[in-house]
Amino acid sequence: MFVLDGLHDLIFPSRCLGCGTPNSALCTVCAKVLQLQDLRTQVGSVPVFSSIPYGPKAGHILLAAKEDGVRKADDILVTALQHSLRAAMRACGIRPVLIPIPHSKKALRKRGRNFVGEITERLSQIEGLPTRQVIRHNRKVDDQSLLDASSRFGNLSGAMSVVRHYDRASEVILVDDLMTTGATLGEAVRTLETAQFHVAAAVTALVALPLR
Repeated sequence: MFVLDGLHDLIFPSRCLGCGTPNSALCTVCAKVLQLQDLRTQVGSVPVFSSIPYGPKAGHILLAAKEDGVRKADDILVTALQHSLRAAMRACGIRPVLIPIPHSKKALRKRGRNFVGEITERLSQIEGLPTRQVIRHNRKVDDQSLLDASSRFGNLSGAMSVVRHYDRASEVILVDDLMTTGATLGEAVRTLETAQFHVAAAVTALVALPLR
């Protein structure tokens, strides 16, 4: 078994998820760039807690997780989300219900997985918190990554609704992988608050600073 493993590594060497250099996970340079931080922004009146500034190296890891299903990339994002969540719970003094941001139907078909829902489920198991997938898209939306900042807000305006058969939780925290303009989180907050949920905070693994 060890011989076969060694042969596999020679033929298919592991590479750093951040920059692609031969490495088992992250090279020392990328590990330093991706160190967890306490980053705080706002969406309206709702605080957003994040752990890693978004950049090229973080972007490679996000793509490896979302598009390629690389488990090590998932692990990095879950660890970052855990750091963000603990900061949020300390600041808010709550033990919340976690609500993941929904994917569009197009994204679900493309990736074959409910990425944010899955990493939120892992996060809930680690922290012993309930999670409910209560938000859904109610119309077709364009890929946010292809739009400029102003177009992103219009693209998502009124695009989400709440699954009505769920009970309203007293305190909830929204979960997403990345915050750029705040358009997605802002629409999710509006949707939940309209349905009488109290959104105490939102958490993301990555955040684009300054918000764009």
